[in-house]
Amino acid sequence: MRYPYTLCSGAGNRFVAIDLFQHPAPARAQELARRLCSGPEAGGLDPRPDGLLLVARPTRGGAAAMILYNADGSRAETCGNGLRCLAKLVSDRQHVRPEQFMLEADAGLCLTTVQRHEGLVTHARIAMGAPRGPLLRERIRLKDGSEVEAVLVDMGNPHCVLFVSDERTAPVTTLGAELERHPRFARGTNVEFLALRDAEAHLRVFERGVGETAACGSGACAAAIAAAWSGRARLPLKLQLPGGELVISQDASGGLELFGPAQIDGEGWIDWPES
Repeated sequence: MRYPYTLCSGAGNRFVAIDLFQHPAPARAQELARRLCSGPEAGGLDPRPDGLLLVARPTRGGAAAMILYNADGSRAETCGNGLRCLAKLVSDRQHVRPEQFMLEADAGLCLTTVQRHEGLVTHARIAMGAPRGPLLRERIRLKDGSEVEAVLVDMGNPHCVLFVSDERTAPVTTLGAELERHPRFARGTNVEFLALRDAEAHLRVFERGVGETAACGSGACAAAIAAAWSGRARLPLKLQLPGGELVISQDASGGLELFGPAQIDGEGWIDWPES
């Protein structure tokens, strides 16, 4: 069967989206995610997406649902950038008409407010909620016997936030890969490298099941609340990521809100067996 797909991105975090409002769900979605996100050298898309986003009909009282598979085929509990892309897709296609609505992620419902220009969504604000449980400061022993100090944050998915002097020279790919599958984290973890330098907050993220990405919405939330909790910064906080800027604020109840861009980068077709 031929499936039309849309390439979309939130601050450079790239997804290939299939609209289940208009088409049946693809069989073996995990396998499809691995194929599409394998990179052009292995027959995948170019540029390589970070995940497969299924734009699904709601089942829990929301306006639409996000089913997201990481590049390795694992299913993501939540994704702030993916939710903004979902908000743009369902709004621009008029599956959802109000400016404010609920989106469903595996981790729960998220209040979403879209911002339009000439009728099309350019930005969205996602209520990501408060961290699940207390933040934890831990020292984690590495394979070479050294230790790193981290702040652990559960945003519905797990995060390990490291404060570094300069994210540009931080060992994101090597240390991120080691911590992602460290025995301390039964479900694996996302790893954030946050530098508060030059009067700005700079962030790089090694995402669980993907590798380093240009941006990570839930990772930005985790990094921002870790910085505020440790007395290093105040909310709202603007975070500069390789793919763009994300802004994290806090509502009156203590929940975190993520604001940033969403855009369409292209469209295409994929042939995929029905069973």
